[in-house]
Order: sequence, then structure tokens, then C-alpha cells
Amino acid sequence: MKERWKKDKKFRRSCISACLALVILLGACVYTLFIQPNLSTETYVYKEETVVRGDLILGIMESGSLSLGESSVMYELDLELDDEEDDKDEDNEEDEEDEQKASKYLEIEEVYVVSGQRISRGDLLFKLKDDSVNSVERKLKSALTESKIALSNAQTEYNISILSAKSTYEGGVKEGSRAAADYQAALTAGSEKIKGLEGEIKLLELEIAIAQEKLADEELLNSYEEAKAAYTRAKNKYGETDLHNSTAYTSNLSDYQQAESQLESLEEELQGYRDTITDNQAEIEKKQKEIEKAGALQALDNQKAENDYQSASLSGELAKEIYDYSVDSLSDSVTKAQNELDEIQAKMDAFQTFVGEDNRIYAPEDGLVTGVSYEAGDKLTDTRAMLTYAKEDEYTVSIDVSEEDIAAISVGERVELSFSAYPEQAWEGVITSITTTSTSEHASTISYPVTILVKGDTTLLYGGMAADVTFVIDSAEDVLYVSKKAVFEEEGHSYVYKKDANGNRVKTQVETGFSDTASIEIISGLEEGDVIYIESVMNINSEKAGKEDNEPDYETVVRDDESDGFPGMNGETPDMENGFPAMDGGFEAPGEGGPMGNMPGR
Repeated sequence: MKERWKKDKKFRRSCISACLALVILLGACVYTLFIQPNLSTETYVYKEETVVRGDLILGIMESGSLSLGESSVMYELDLELDDEEDDKDEDNEEDEEDEQKASKYLEIEEVYVVSGQRISRGDLLFKLKDDSVNSVERKLKSALTESKIALSNAQTEYNISILSAKSTYEGGVKEGSRAAADYQAALTAGSEKIKGLEGEIKLLELEIAIAQEKLADEELLNSYEEAKAAYTRAKNKYGETDLHNSTAYTSNLSDYQQAESQLESLEEELQGYRDTITDNQAEIEKKQKEIEKAGALQALDNQKAENDYQSASLSGELAKEIYDYSVDSLSDSVTKAQNELDEIQAKMDAFQTFVGEDNRIYAPEDGLVTGVSYEAGDKLTDTRAMLTYAKEDEYTVSIDVSEEDIAAISVGERVELSFSAYPEQAWEGVITSITTTSTSEHASTISYPVTILVKGDTTLLYGGMAADVTFVIDSAEDVLYVSKKAVFEEEGHSYVYKKDANGNRVKTQVETGFSDTASIEIISGLEEGDVIYIESVMNINSEKAGKEDNEPDYETVVRDDESDGFPGMNGETPDMENGFPAMDGGFEAPGEGGPMGNMPGR
């Protein structure tokens, strides 16, 4: 190796080159690992902030959509009558006369609202045609009168039949004793006759009432007056007719005879009602005398039969069962007649409530019209909503709240609402329901539906609007606060760097309280308007080419307040208006012996 080193010049150059390369490589490693890190130093930069007073709110924000709670103005009248339904089943008539249709259905004359219109309580919605209202009312009144007559007949028949059933029952029970049977027969005979007479009197009184109603009927009286006037005109015209004018004479004679016939017909009808009243009153007096006579005879017969009855034995449980069955059967007929009367009366009451006093339908409350089902000229033939509207006090927002946040809210709590359409306005809401079942059992994120009622003026809102909901978890009102970044802890105490009157930084102990995501309450240690500092750390390379010794490797600007800057910063402060330079791990505490070594580490 030595001989080759001496003799081979090329070998020597190769070895020397290899050694130099090795030395350079070792030098680069030493520089990278040990020298270069020590050339970068940490420099602290600060941003001023003023202590302010205000409200701190800690909350959750979710998004949802607005839904409208709909109500309806309903047409729910059932104007069908049992006799009409029976006629339909028996005759199966498909085509009805116009007059019959008009008497069955209400007709809309005018519609005053459209979909999308806002309405207030008492606004006019629909007007019903007067002719249709009057026609339906006459039909119901007629049915009501007929039902009253039917009930009276059923009650009379019940009274008569129940006496007969009682007679049969008592006769069966007393079958073993003639005296008892005679007693019961005598007892029931007089009562049956009296009850029958009383029932006949009721029928006569009802006929009188109907006749009096007819005599007071305005249409009939008007027809009679018109017929009298027509008869007088025709008679006068006929009397003034020239006998030599055969054509006029024949025509006027015919008119006179026709008017006379019509007048006589109406007079006969009216006289018939008067005769009914007179005849029935006379008949009622006759039957009342018969009742008095029957009562006197019954008292004598009962007294005689009672002596025999005392010795008779009671028997016949079977007769009692038969009697009970008869009573139930007869009572059912009266009950059915009463139910039919009540049903028609209920229809009349509902009809009168619906049409009101002026045949108009008004808005029951404030709202937004979402649909109108009828137009002018339509008939109300079936039960359904005439108009739908959204109540102004039933606007709700539905959102999904995650399982992490659901425990922080409860029904009845108030929230803040904002809508994309009105970014400058805010509404208040109240949580009305929280569904305990999650939206999906298999989703990676579990959430629960929450419903919020919008409070206040909703006239600007429409269904489907996007809404942001803020749930206030906690809050502090009218407190002093600063940025969380300005507060640091040492040995269990909280501190900030406060700017004194000379512009120096003074470490000041403070007591903190409530905090939200960015700010923290200052309970003591600072006053409103005090200036404090937010600290951050920057790494600066001192060997950058073209820079003077100790000059930072970033752009510096003169402070807006024209201060002399901080010690160690060459009288200049970095522009922190737009935030600090990006730093991994956020702010770092100053270390021992750094450029600001007089500041204690944290």
C-alpha cells in the first residue's frame, strides 16, 4: 500500500478526493444537526386589545325549515233527511228537478279571498246566495214540524198502547181470581178511555195550531189579497165592456170568471182553516165533558172493584215479562220519534249558526290562506274544507339535534331564530317538543327531531323558508370580558399583560368567570377600557442574507398608536391586524433566557 502510494500518483489523488468528500459530508451533518437549529431564535409579538362590557352567550346552532300549521273553515252541514234517503233508495232517481236541488243545497254567490292572501279575524270570506239559504231553511222547518207531529202521535199511541199492555198484564196476573181480573179491567177501562180522549184532544189542538199557522201565512194571505184585487179589476172591466164588442166581451167575461173562481178557491181554503179551528174547539169541549163523566164513573167502579181486589192473590211472573217487553217496544217508538226530532233540530241549529244573520261567512282568526276549494256558483253538496289557512301562531321550525347536544335543551326553553330571507332580523322561538326516538338507528351520527314554535309577528314568513336556530346553553349579561388568548395561568392563578400609563406591559392578576367559545369574563383585576396584550411566538433566522444582525425575518410596520414599541423589537411591532402568522400548536409560552427573558414562562 505504501509503495503504491509513492509510485501511483493517480491513486493518491483518488484517496485525497475521497477524504475531502467525507470531511464535507461530516461537516454538513454537523451543521444541520447542531449548528443550524441554534441560528433560529424565538421572538414574541403582541397585539393590543381593549377590555369591553357586554353579553357572553354559549349556544348551539342548527338549521331547519319553516312549516305552517294549517286550519280550515269547514262545511259540515248534513242537510239530508231520512225521507229523502228512502226516496232515493226506492226510486233510484238520478235526475232531480231544479227546484228540488235548490231546496237541498246552499250555493255560493261570491268568494272574497284567494290563496296566498293574509286574512284577519272577521274578514269576509264567502257570501251565500239568499234564495238557496231561504229554500234550505223552509225545507228544514217543514221537516221539523212533521217530526213534532210524528212525536206527538207516537206519544199518544204509546199512552194508549201502554194502557192496553198493562191491562193484558194485569189480566194475566189476576187470571186465577175473577174479582182481581174484574178490578183490573174496571181500573184500566176508565183510564184507557180518559187517556184516549186526552190523546184525541192533543191531536185536535195540534190541528188547530196548524190551521192558525196557515191563516197567518204571509204567502197565502198575499195570494188572497192579490186574488181579490184581480177579481175586482176583472169585474169592473167586465161591467164596463160594450155588449156590441163580442170579442172584448167574451175575453173580459172569461177573465172575470177565472178571477172569481180563483178568489172563491182561496176563500174556501181560508174558510176551511177557520172551520177546522171552530169545529175542533167544539169537539175539544165535547171530549173534555166526556173525560169529566168518565172520571166520575171510574171513581165509582174503582171503589167497587177494590173490595174484591183485596181478596185476590197476585200471580203470573210470565205475564210480568210479557208486560216489560211490551213497554220496551212501545218506548222504543217514542224514543225513535224523539231522536228524529232532536236530529232535525240539531241540523236546524247548525244551519242557522253556519249561515249567520247575513248569509255570510267570516274568518274565525288571523292567518295566511293556503287554499280555496270553491268558486262563485258552486253548491255545497258534501262535507269538506271550504278554505284552508295557516295560523299565525302555529308557525314551527323542525330541526335535528345531535345526541351530544340534545341533553342541553328542554321543552319550554326559548331560542333565537333567523331566516335567510331576512338576515338583519331575528325572531324568538319556544321549544314545543323533542322526539325521544332518533332519526335513524343505523346512521353514524344520531340526532333527534326538535320542533320550535315561532313567536311574535310572522306576517313576513312563508312555509319552507330556511331557518337558523340558536339554542342558548348559558349566558352572562353585562359583564367585562377579553379574548381567551389574553389570559394565562401560573401556579393556579390567572394573569394578563396590562398596558400601564407609560405604555409598559404589567403582569396583572385577574379573576375569571363565564366563558364562551372565544371570550372570557373578567370578574376583577381589570376595568372597562383597559388595554391588555395578546401574546404569540415567532421563529426568526438571524443569518438571512442581506439583513442586519438581530433584524427579524418578517415584514415590520410602525404601530398605529406611534408607540416606541417593545424592548428587543428595534422600536417596531409586527402588524397583527390580520392575525398572527401560522404557528403549529398555537401560542407558545416564553422560555427561560429568550429574547423576553424577563417574562416568566408559562
